[in-house]
Amino acid sequence: MSSPANIQLSASVDKNQLTLEDSIELSIKIEGVRNPPMPELPALSDFRVRPAGTQSSTKIFNSDMRVTTTHKYLLIPKNEGTFVIGSAMLKLSGTIYKSNPITVTVEKPEPGKSKRNESVFTETSISKTNPFLNEQVVYTFKLFRRVEARNLNLSMPYDEAFFRKEDVGKAKRYSQVINGIAYDVDELPVALFPIKVGKSIIPPSMMELDLVYRAQENHRRDPFARFFNDPFFGGTTKSDHKILTTKPIEIDTQPLPKKGKPKEFGNLVGRFAISATIGKTNFESGDTTTLTVTVSGTGNVMDAALANPNLDGRFKIYSDQPTFRQTIHGNRIGGEKVFKFALVPYSSGEQTIPSISLSYFDPEKNKYTTASTRVINLTVKPGTHDDKLNLVQSGVSPTRQNGSAVSILARDILPIHTQLEHFESIAFDNHQRMIYITAILIPIVIYPFAAGYIRYAHQMNDDTSYSRRQGAYNKAKKKLDQLSASNPE
Repeated sequence: MSSPANIQLSASVDKNQLTLEDSIELSIKIEGVRNPPMPELPALSDFRVRPAGTQSSTKIFNSDMRVTTTHKYLLIPKNEGTFVIGSAMLKLSGTIYKSNPITVTVEKPEPGKSKRNESVFTETSISKTNPFLNEQVVYTFKLFRRVEARNLNLSMPYDEAFFRKEDVGKAKRYSQVINGIAYDVDELPVALFPIKVGKSIIPPSMMELDLVYRAQENHRRDPFARFFNDPFFGGTTKSDHKILTTKPIEIDTQPLPKKGKPKEFGNLVGRFAISATIGKTNFESGDTTTLTVTVSGTGNVMDAALANPNLDGRFKIYSDQPTFRQTIHGNRIGGEKVFKFALVPYSSGEQTIPSISLSYFDPEKNKYTTASTRVINLTVKPGTHDDKLNLVQSGVSPTRQNGSAVSILARDILPIHTQLEHFESIAFDNHQRMIYITAILIPIVIYPFAAGYIRYAHQMNDDTSYSRRQGAYNKAKKKLDQLSASNPE
Protein backbone atom coordinates (compact mmCIF):
# COMPACT_ATOMS: atom_id res chain seq x y z
CA MET A 1 0.00 0.00 0.00
CA SER A 2 1.43 3.34 -1.02
CA SER A 3 1.66 6.16 1.46
CA PRO A 4 -0.88 8.98 1.16
CA ALA A 5 1.92 11.36 0.19
CA ASN A 6 2.56 9.38 -3.00
CA ILE A 7 -1.09 9.26 -4.08
CA GLN A 8 -2.18 11.92 -6.57
CA LEU A 9 -5.51 12.65 -8.25
CA SER A 10 -5.60 14.95 -11.28
CA ALA A 11 -7.99 15.86 -14.11
CA SER A 12 -7.35 17.04 -17.67
CA VAL A 13 -9.26 17.64 -20.92
CA ASP A 14 -8.15 17.37 -24.52
CA LYS A 15 -9.55 20.85 -25.28
CA ASN A 16 -11.07 23.72 -23.31
CA GLN A 17 -12.59 25.63 -26.24
CA LEU A 18 -15.09 23.90 -28.47
CA THR A 19 -18.39 24.25 -30.33
CA LEU A 20 -21.72 22.49 -29.86
CA GLU A 21 -20.66 20.05 -32.57
CA ASP A 22 -17.59 18.91 -30.61
CA SER A 23 -16.98 16.87 -27.48
CA ILE A 24 -14.47 16.88 -24.61
CA GLU A 25 -12.41 13.94 -23.45
CA LEU A 26 -12.10 14.21 -19.65
CA SER A 27 -9.30 12.15 -18.09
CA ILE A 28 -9.23 11.42 -14.33
CA LYS A 29 -5.76 10.13 -13.43
CA ILE A 30 -4.97 8.28 -10.17
CA GLU A 31 -1.29 7.74 -9.41
CA GLY A 32 0.47 5.81 -6.63
CA VAL A 33 -2.05 3.06 -5.80
CA ARG A 34 -2.98 -0.30 -7.28
CA ASN A 35 -6.62 -1.09 -8.11
CA PRO A 36 -8.05 2.16 -6.77
CA PRO A 37 -11.82 2.59 -6.36
CA MET A 38 -13.80 4.54 -8.94
CA PRO A 39 -13.56 8.30 -8.45
CA GLU A 40 -16.72 10.34 -7.91
CA LEU A 41 -17.41 12.71 -10.78
CA PRO A 42 -18.61 16.26 -10.13
CA ALA A 43 -22.06 17.44 -11.17
CA LEU A 44 -22.07 17.74 -14.98
CA SER A 45 -25.63 18.86 -15.76
CA ASP A 46 -24.49 20.91 -18.77
CA PHE A 47 -23.01 17.86 -20.48
CA ARG A 48 -24.04 14.40 -21.55
CA VAL A 49 -21.51 12.02 -19.98
CA ARG A 50 -20.39 8.73 -21.50
CA PRO A 51 -17.66 6.41 -20.17
CA ALA A 52 -14.76 6.08 -22.63
CA GLY A 53 -12.73 3.33 -20.99
CA THR A 54 -10.05 2.81 -18.34
CA GLN A 55 -6.30 2.51 -18.81
CA SER A 56 -3.65 1.23 -16.38
CA SER A 57 0.12 1.48 -16.64
CA THR A 58 3.15 0.64 -14.49
CA LYS A 59 6.50 2.41 -14.79
CA ILE A 60 9.73 1.46 -13.00
CA PHE A 61 12.41 4.10 -12.69
CA ASN A 62 15.51 3.55 -10.52
CA SER A 63 13.78 0.73 -8.62
CA ASP A 64 10.83 3.03 -8.00
CA MET A 65 7.58 1.57 -9.32
CA ARG A 66 4.86 4.01 -10.30
CA VAL A 67 1.28 2.76 -10.96
CA THR A 68 -1.19 4.94 -12.86
CA THR A 69 -4.91 4.37 -13.55
CA THR A 70 -6.76 6.70 -15.91
CA HIS A 71 -10.55 6.84 -16.27
CA LYS A 72 -11.77 8.58 -19.42
CA TYR A 73 -15.17 10.16 -20.06
CA LEU A 74 -16.71 11.78 -23.11
CA LEU A 75 -18.50 15.06 -22.36
CA ILE A 76 -21.00 16.28 -24.95
CA PRO A 77 -22.12 19.90 -24.39
CA LYS A 78 -25.82 20.68 -24.26
CA ASN A 79 -25.64 24.48 -24.42
CA GLU A 80 -23.21 27.24 -25.26
CA GLY A 81 -21.45 29.23 -22.54
CA THR A 82 -18.58 29.02 -20.06
CA PHE A 83 -18.71 26.08 -17.67
CA VAL A 84 -16.59 24.82 -14.79
CA ILE A 85 -15.92 21.11 -14.51
CA GLY A 86 -15.72 20.66 -10.75
CA SER A 87 -13.28 18.55 -8.77
CA ALA A 88 -13.48 14.77 -8.90
CA MET A 89 -13.14 13.01 -5.51
CA LEU A 90 -11.47 9.80 -4.39
CA LYS A 91 -11.99 8.27 -0.94
CA LEU A 92 -9.13 6.00 0.10
CA SER A 93 -8.27 4.75 3.64
CA GLY A 94 -10.18 7.59 5.28
CA THR A 95 -8.50 10.24 3.16
CA ILE A 96 -10.32 12.32 0.53
CA TYR A 97 -8.41 13.34 -2.59
CA LYS A 98 -9.67 16.03 -4.99
CA SER A 99 -8.67 16.93 -8.52
CA ASN A 100 -8.29 20.40 -9.96
CA PRO A 101 -11.37 22.15 -11.45
CA ILE A 102 -11.31 22.94 -15.19
CA THR A 103 -12.99 25.81 -17.08
CA VAL A 104 -14.22 25.22 -20.65
CA THR A 105 -15.92 27.48 -23.18
CA VAL A 106 -18.60 26.19 -25.58
CA GLU A 107 -19.54 28.30 -28.61
CA LYS A 108 -21.98 28.01 -31.45
CA PRO A 109 -20.59 26.87 -34.80
CA GLU A 110 -19.67 29.85 -36.95
CA PRO A 111 -22.84 30.73 -38.90
CA GLY A 112 -21.00 32.24 -41.83
CA LYS A 113 -18.57 29.38 -42.20
CA SER A 114 -19.23 27.20 -45.22
CA LYS A 115 -19.52 23.53 -44.39
CA ARG A 116 -18.78 22.50 -47.93
CA ASN A 117 -15.04 22.30 -47.27
CA GLU A 118 -15.29 20.43 -43.96
CA SER A 119 -14.52 16.78 -43.44
CA VAL A 120 -18.12 16.04 -42.47
CA PHE A 121 -21.47 17.87 -42.47
CA THR A 122 -25.18 17.08 -42.51
CA GLU A 123 -28.26 18.30 -44.36
CA THR A 124 -32.01 17.73 -44.03
CA SER A 125 -34.78 18.53 -46.47
CA ILE A 126 -38.55 18.16 -46.76
CA SER A 127 -40.44 17.41 -49.96
CA LYS A 128 -43.25 19.87 -49.14
CA THR A 129 -43.59 22.50 -46.41
CA ASN A 130 -47.36 23.10 -46.78
CA PRO A 131 -48.90 19.64 -47.23
CA PHE A 132 -52.56 18.77 -46.92
CA LEU A 133 -53.88 16.74 -44.01
CA ASN A 134 -52.85 13.05 -44.41
CA GLU A 135 -50.63 13.88 -47.41
CA GLN A 136 -47.28 12.08 -47.35
CA VAL A 137 -44.15 14.22 -47.16
CA VAL A 138 -40.61 12.86 -47.35
CA TYR A 139 -38.11 14.03 -44.72
CA THR A 140 -34.55 13.26 -45.86
CA PHE A 141 -31.37 13.24 -43.77
CA LYS A 142 -27.95 13.30 -45.51
CA LEU A 143 -24.48 12.80 -44.05
CA PHE A 144 -21.56 14.04 -46.18
CA ARG A 145 -18.08 12.89 -45.17
CA ARG A 146 -14.56 12.78 -46.58
CA VAL A 147 -13.01 10.62 -43.86
CA GLU A 148 -13.78 7.29 -42.26
CA ALA A 149 -16.62 7.36 -39.72
CA ARG A 150 -17.42 4.88 -36.97
CA ASN A 151 -20.03 4.41 -34.25
CA LEU A 152 -22.73 6.32 -36.10
CA ASN A 153 -25.84 7.11 -34.04
CA LEU A 154 -28.68 9.04 -35.68
CA SER A 155 -31.64 10.60 -33.87
CA MET A 156 -34.54 11.90 -36.00
CA PRO A 157 -37.20 13.15 -33.58
CA TYR A 158 -40.68 14.22 -34.66
CA ASP A 159 -43.86 15.43 -32.98
CA GLU A 160 -46.22 12.46 -32.62
CA ALA A 161 -49.13 14.85 -32.03
CA PHE A 162 -48.73 16.21 -35.58
CA PHE A 163 -47.24 13.35 -37.60
CA ARG A 164 -47.34 9.62 -38.18
CA LYS A 165 -43.98 8.19 -39.24
CA GLU A 166 -43.35 5.35 -41.70
CA ASP A 167 -40.04 3.94 -42.92
CA VAL A 168 -39.42 3.98 -46.68
CA GLY A 169 -36.54 1.56 -46.89
CA LYS A 170 -32.91 1.32 -45.86
CA ALA A 171 -30.30 4.06 -46.02
CA LYS A 172 -28.61 4.63 -49.37
CA ARG A 173 -24.88 5.23 -49.83
CA TYR A 174 -23.38 6.90 -52.87
CA SER A 175 -20.67 9.38 -53.90
CA GLN A 176 -21.18 13.02 -54.83
CA VAL A 177 -18.76 15.72 -55.98
CA ILE A 178 -19.37 19.20 -54.53
CA ASN A 179 -17.18 22.08 -55.68
CA GLY A 180 -14.64 19.59 -56.97
CA ILE A 181 -14.48 17.67 -53.65
CA ALA A 182 -15.64 14.06 -53.52
CA TYR A 183 -17.87 13.07 -50.59
CA ASP A 184 -19.33 9.78 -49.43
CA VAL A 185 -23.04 10.39 -48.82
CA ASP A 186 -25.32 8.42 -46.50
CA GLU A 187 -28.97 9.24 -47.17
CA LEU A 188 -31.95 8.16 -45.06
CA PRO A 189 -35.51 9.18 -46.02
CA VAL A 190 -38.61 8.75 -43.84
CA ALA A 191 -42.26 9.34 -44.65
CA LEU A 192 -44.31 11.67 -42.45
CA PHE A 193 -48.11 11.88 -42.62
CA PRO A 194 -49.55 15.07 -41.05
CA ILE A 195 -52.48 14.16 -38.81
CA LYS A 196 -53.26 17.62 -37.46
CA VAL A 197 -53.95 20.93 -39.19
CA GLY A 198 -51.73 23.92 -38.38
CA LYS A 199 -48.09 24.88 -37.96
CA SER A 200 -45.64 22.42 -36.46
CA ILE A 201 -41.88 22.03 -36.14
CA ILE A 202 -39.76 19.05 -37.12
CA PRO A 203 -36.99 19.20 -34.46
CA PRO A 204 -33.31 19.13 -35.44
CA SER A 205 -31.87 15.74 -36.26
CA MET A 206 -28.64 14.78 -34.52
CA MET A 207 -25.85 12.57 -35.82
CA GLU A 208 -23.23 11.40 -33.35
CA LEU A 209 -20.13 9.71 -34.75
CA ASP A 210 -16.38 9.21 -34.45
CA LEU A 211 -14.21 10.52 -37.28
CA VAL A 212 -11.06 8.48 -37.82
CA TYR A 213 -7.99 10.26 -39.18
CA ARG A 214 -4.93 8.26 -40.21
CA ALA A 215 -1.64 10.03 -39.51
CA GLN A 216 0.85 9.93 -42.36
CA GLU A 217 4.28 9.56 -40.76
CA ASN A 218 7.20 11.11 -42.60
CA HIS A 219 9.96 8.54 -43.07
CA ARG A 220 12.11 10.11 -45.75
CA ARG A 221 14.92 7.58 -45.42
CA ASP A 222 12.68 4.54 -45.09
CA PRO A 223 11.77 3.12 -48.52
CA PHE A 224 9.00 1.02 -46.93
CA ALA A 225 7.29 3.92 -45.11
CA ARG A 226 4.47 4.31 -47.63
CA PHE A 227 3.97 0.57 -47.68
CA PHE A 228 3.52 0.23 -43.92
CA ASN A 229 1.33 3.36 -43.71
CA ASP A 230 -1.32 1.44 -45.64
CA PRO A 231 -4.55 0.99 -43.56
CA PHE A 232 -4.14 -2.78 -43.91
CA PHE A 233 -1.20 -2.60 -41.46
CA GLY A 234 -3.03 -0.38 -39.02
CA GLY A 235 -0.79 2.64 -38.70
CA THR A 236 -1.37 5.59 -36.42
CA THR A 237 -5.00 6.75 -36.17
CA LYS A 238 -6.71 9.59 -34.39
CA SER A 239 -10.38 9.63 -33.43
CA ASP A 240 -12.48 12.77 -33.17
CA HIS A 241 -15.96 12.52 -31.66
CA LYS A 242 -18.51 14.77 -33.37
CA ILE A 243 -22.14 15.72 -32.75
CA LEU A 244 -23.75 17.18 -35.86
CA THR A 245 -27.18 18.81 -35.65
CA THR A 246 -29.44 20.07 -38.41
CA LYS A 247 -31.79 23.02 -38.49
CA PRO A 248 -35.46 22.65 -37.48
CA ILE A 249 -38.00 22.67 -40.30
CA GLU A 250 -41.41 24.36 -40.03
CA ILE A 251 -44.44 22.66 -41.58
CA ASP A 252 -47.81 24.34 -42.19
CA THR A 253 -50.43 21.61 -42.68
CA GLN A 254 -53.45 22.69 -44.72
CA PRO A 255 -57.00 21.38 -44.20
CA LEU A 256 -58.64 19.48 -47.02
CA PRO A 257 -60.94 21.70 -49.12
CA LYS A 258 -64.66 21.50 -48.42
CA LYS A 259 -65.66 22.30 -51.99
CA GLY A 260 -66.45 19.17 -53.95
CA LYS A 261 -65.94 16.87 -50.98
CA PRO A 262 -67.95 13.64 -51.53
CA LYS A 263 -70.21 12.33 -48.78
CA GLU A 264 -68.46 8.97 -48.76
CA PHE A 265 -64.94 10.50 -48.55
CA GLY A 266 -62.78 8.47 -46.14
CA ASN A 267 -59.69 10.70 -45.63
CA LEU A 268 -57.61 9.03 -48.35
CA VAL A 269 -55.00 11.40 -49.77
CA GLY A 270 -52.83 10.39 -52.72
CA ARG A 271 -53.53 8.53 -55.94
CA PHE A 272 -55.51 5.31 -55.82
CA ALA A 273 -57.32 2.75 -57.94
CA ILE A 274 -59.99 0.22 -57.03
CA SER A 275 -60.83 -3.09 -58.68
CA ALA A 276 -63.20 -5.98 -57.97
CA THR A 277 -63.13 -9.64 -58.95
CA ILE A 278 -65.51 -12.51 -58.24
CA GLY A 279 -64.59 -16.10 -57.53
CA LYS A 280 -67.42 -17.72 -59.52
CA THR A 281 -69.89 -16.05 -61.88
CA ASN A 282 -71.95 -19.19 -62.52
CA PHE A 283 -72.89 -21.38 -59.58
CA GLU A 284 -75.80 -23.19 -57.97
CA SER A 285 -78.16 -21.97 -55.32
CA GLY A 286 -76.87 -22.73 -51.85
CA ASP A 287 -73.27 -22.35 -52.98
CA THR A 288 -71.04 -19.36 -52.12
CA THR A 289 -68.73 -17.09 -54.08
CA THR A 290 -66.07 -14.61 -52.93
CA LEU A 291 -66.03 -10.94 -53.91
CA THR A 292 -62.49 -9.49 -53.73
CA VAL A 293 -62.06 -5.70 -53.75
CA THR A 294 -58.51 -4.30 -54.03
CA VAL A 295 -57.51 -0.70 -53.26
CA SER A 296 -54.02 0.19 -54.51
CA GLY A 297 -51.92 3.30 -55.06
CA THR A 298 -49.54 5.69 -53.29
CA GLY A 299 -50.43 7.63 -50.16
CA ASN A 300 -52.13 6.55 -46.96
CA VAL A 301 -53.57 3.42 -48.57
CA MET A 302 -53.29 1.66 -45.19
CA ASP A 303 -56.19 3.88 -43.98
CA ALA A 304 -58.58 2.69 -46.70
CA ALA A 305 -61.89 1.34 -45.38
CA LEU A 306 -64.84 -0.25 -47.18
CA ALA A 307 -68.30 -1.03 -45.86
CA ASN A 308 -70.20 -4.13 -46.94
CA PRO A 309 -71.38 -3.68 -50.54
CA ASN A 310 -75.01 -2.65 -51.01
CA LEU A 311 -76.62 -5.70 -52.63
CA ASP A 312 -80.28 -4.86 -51.82
CA GLY A 313 -80.69 -7.84 -49.53
CA ARG A 314 -80.16 -10.34 -52.37
CA PHE A 315 -77.12 -11.91 -50.72
CA LYS A 316 -76.02 -12.85 -47.26
CA ILE A 317 -72.64 -11.12 -46.80
CA TYR A 318 -69.76 -12.33 -44.62
CA SER A 319 -66.82 -9.90 -44.53
CA ASP A 320 -63.25 -11.04 -43.89
CA GLN A 321 -60.41 -9.19 -42.18
CA PRO A 322 -58.70 -6.94 -44.78
CA THR A 323 -55.02 -7.48 -45.57
CA PHE A 324 -52.41 -4.82 -46.41
CA ARG A 325 -49.16 -5.18 -48.34
CA GLN A 326 -46.84 -2.17 -48.38
CA THR A 327 -44.60 -1.25 -51.31
CA ILE A 328 -42.11 1.56 -51.88
CA HIS A 329 -42.17 3.60 -55.08
CA GLY A 330 -39.05 5.76 -55.02
CA ASN A 331 -39.38 7.54 -51.70
CA ARG A 332 -43.16 7.21 -51.56
CA ILE A 333 -45.18 4.67 -49.63
CA GLY A 334 -47.73 2.69 -51.56
CA GLY A 335 -49.27 -0.73 -51.55
CA GLU A 336 -52.57 -2.48 -51.78
CA LYS A 337 -55.31 -3.29 -49.31
CA VAL A 338 -57.51 -6.28 -50.08
CA PHE A 339 -61.10 -6.71 -48.84
CA LYS A 340 -62.90 -10.04 -49.21
CA PHE A 341 -66.63 -10.73 -48.88
CA ALA A 342 -68.27 -14.18 -48.98
CA LEU A 343 -71.63 -13.96 -50.77
CA VAL A 344 -74.50 -16.44 -50.32
CA PRO A 345 -77.46 -15.77 -52.68
CA TYR A 346 -80.98 -15.88 -51.27
CA SER A 347 -82.55 -16.79 -54.63
CA SER A 348 -81.62 -18.11 -58.06
CA GLY A 349 -81.56 -16.20 -61.33
CA GLU A 350 -79.52 -13.46 -62.94
CA GLN A 351 -77.85 -11.30 -60.27
CA THR A 352 -75.77 -8.11 -60.47
CA ILE A 353 -73.10 -6.76 -58.16
CA PRO A 354 -73.14 -2.98 -58.68
CA SER A 355 -70.09 -0.77 -59.01
CA ILE A 356 -68.20 0.00 -55.79
CA SER A 357 -66.84 3.56 -55.48
CA LEU A 358 -63.80 4.96 -53.67
CA SER A 359 -63.33 8.70 -53.15
CA TYR A 360 -59.94 10.27 -52.44
CA PHE A 361 -58.18 13.63 -52.60
CA ASP A 362 -55.41 14.08 -55.17
CA PRO A 363 -52.98 16.71 -53.77
CA GLU A 364 -51.18 17.09 -57.11
CA LYS A 365 -54.40 18.00 -58.91
CA ASN A 366 -55.83 19.70 -55.80
CA LYS A 367 -59.24 18.07 -56.23
CA TYR A 368 -61.35 15.12 -55.15
CA THR A 369 -61.55 12.09 -57.42
CA THR A 370 -63.79 9.03 -57.39
CA ALA A 371 -62.65 5.66 -58.70
CA SER A 372 -65.12 2.82 -59.31
CA THR A 373 -65.12 -0.88 -60.02
CA ARG A 374 -66.89 -2.52 -62.95
CA VAL A 375 -70.35 -4.06 -62.66
CA ILE A 376 -70.24 -7.84 -62.18
CA ASN A 377 -73.00 -10.12 -63.50
CA LEU A 378 -73.75 -13.46 -61.86
CA THR A 379 -75.89 -16.44 -62.77
CA VAL A 380 -77.31 -18.39 -59.85
CA LYS A 381 -78.82 -21.72 -60.93
CA PRO A 382 -81.37 -23.69 -58.95
CA GLY A 383 -79.80 -26.63 -57.17
CA THR A 384 -79.60 -29.75 -59.40
CA HIS A 385 -80.08 -32.02 -56.39
CA ASP A 386 -81.65 -31.70 -53.00
CA ASP A 387 -79.19 -30.80 -50.31
CA LYS A 388 -79.87 -33.02 -47.33
CA LEU A 389 -78.72 -32.81 -43.77
CA ASN A 390 -77.15 -36.18 -43.03
CA LEU A 391 -77.35 -37.23 -39.42
CA VAL A 392 -74.26 -39.38 -39.55
CA GLN A 393 -71.26 -39.57 -37.36
CA SER A 394 -68.51 -37.10 -38.31
CA GLY A 395 -65.48 -38.64 -39.97
CA VAL A 396 -67.16 -41.94 -40.96
CA SER A 397 -67.08 -42.76 -44.65
CA PRO A 398 -70.51 -43.39 -46.23
CA THR A 399 -69.17 -46.43 -48.11
CA ARG A 400 -69.08 -49.87 -46.57
CA GLN A 401 -65.77 -50.71 -45.04
CA ASN A 402 -65.05 -53.98 -43.25
CA GLY A 403 -68.74 -54.86 -43.29
CA SER A 404 -69.89 -51.78 -41.34
CA ALA A 405 -72.34 -49.27 -42.73
CA VAL A 406 -73.05 -45.67 -41.84
CA SER A 407 -74.58 -45.48 -38.38
CA ILE A 408 -77.65 -43.33 -37.83
CA LEU A 409 -77.23 -41.33 -34.67
CA ALA A 410 -80.82 -40.36 -33.91
CA ARG A 411 -84.45 -40.87 -34.81
CA ASP A 412 -87.42 -39.17 -33.20
CA ILE A 413 -91.18 -39.65 -33.12
CA LEU A 414 -91.40 -36.17 -34.62
CA PRO A 415 -90.36 -35.84 -38.27
CA ILE A 416 -86.68 -35.01 -38.80
CA HIS A 417 -86.32 -32.41 -41.55
CA THR A 418 -83.51 -33.15 -43.98
CA GLN A 419 -84.56 -30.84 -46.83
CA LEU A 420 -83.17 -27.28 -46.94
CA GLU A 421 -86.52 -26.05 -48.25
CA HIS A 422 -88.08 -26.97 -44.92
CA PHE A 423 -86.04 -24.20 -43.29
CA GLU A 424 -87.36 -21.36 -45.42
CA SER A 425 -88.75 -18.34 -43.62
CA ILE A 426 -92.58 -18.23 -43.26
CA ALA A 427 -94.10 -14.82 -43.92
CA PHE A 428 -97.54 -13.73 -42.54
CA ASP A 429 -100.01 -11.36 -44.16
CA ASN A 430 -101.66 -8.51 -42.19
CA HIS A 431 -104.81 -10.52 -41.30
CA GLN A 432 -102.81 -13.46 -39.95
CA ARG A 433 -100.51 -11.09 -38.09
CA MET A 434 -103.53 -9.45 -36.29
CA ILE A 435 -104.88 -12.87 -35.29
CA TYR A 436 -101.55 -13.88 -33.78
CA ILE A 437 -101.19 -10.57 -31.92
CA THR A 438 -104.76 -10.82 -30.55
CA ALA A 439 -104.18 -14.41 -29.47
CA ILE A 440 -101.09 -13.30 -27.57
CA LEU A 441 -102.77 -10.29 -25.88
CA ILE A 442 -106.04 -11.98 -24.73
CA PRO A 443 -104.38 -14.22 -22.08
CA ILE A 444 -102.44 -11.24 -20.79
CA VAL A 445 -105.67 -9.24 -20.28
CA ILE A 446 -107.71 -12.13 -18.80
CA TYR A 447 -105.04 -13.22 -16.33
CA PRO A 448 -105.45 -10.33 -13.77
CA PHE A 449 -109.25 -10.78 -13.62
CA ALA A 450 -109.04 -14.56 -13.27
CA ALA A 451 -106.39 -14.28 -10.57
CA GLY A 452 -108.52 -11.78 -8.62
CA TYR A 453 -111.62 -13.96 -8.80
CA ILE A 454 -109.77 -17.08 -7.67
CA ARG A 455 -108.30 -15.19 -4.75
CA TYR A 456 -111.76 -13.88 -3.76
CA ALA A 457 -113.31 -17.37 -3.89
CA HIS A 458 -110.55 -18.85 -1.73
CA GLN A 459 -110.97 -16.08 0.85
CA MET A 460 -114.73 -16.57 1.00
CA ASN A 461 -114.30 -20.30 1.68
CA ASP A 462 -111.41 -20.05 4.13
CA ASP A 463 -112.19 -16.84 6.08
CA THR A 464 -115.57 -17.08 7.87
CA SER A 465 -115.53 -13.55 9.26
CA TYR A 466 -114.69 -12.16 5.83
CA SER A 467 -117.51 -14.21 4.30
CA ARG A 468 -120.02 -12.91 6.92
CA ARG A 469 -118.91 -9.32 6.34
CA GLN A 470 -119.39 -9.71 2.62
CA GLY A 471 -122.96 -11.12 3.07
CA ALA A 472 -124.09 -8.93 6.01
CA TYR A 473 -124.94 -5.94 3.88
CA ASN A 474 -127.07 -7.90 1.45
CA LYS A 475 -128.95 -9.66 4.29
CA ALA A 476 -129.62 -6.39 6.13
CA LYS A 477 -130.90 -4.75 2.98
CA LYS A 478 -133.15 -7.70 2.26
CA LYS A 479 -134.72 -7.55 5.77
CA LEU A 480 -135.27 -3.82 5.51
CA ASP A 481 -137.04 -4.33 2.22
CA GLN A 482 -139.28 -6.96 3.83
CA LEU A 483 -140.14 -4.68 6.80
CA SER A 484 -140.94 -1.83 4.45
CA ALA A 485 -143.28 -4.05 2.50
CA SER A 486 -145.13 -5.31 5.64
CA ASN A 487 -145.54 -1.86 7.29
CA PRO A 488 -146.58 0.58 4.61
CA GLU A 489 -147.06 4.19 5.77
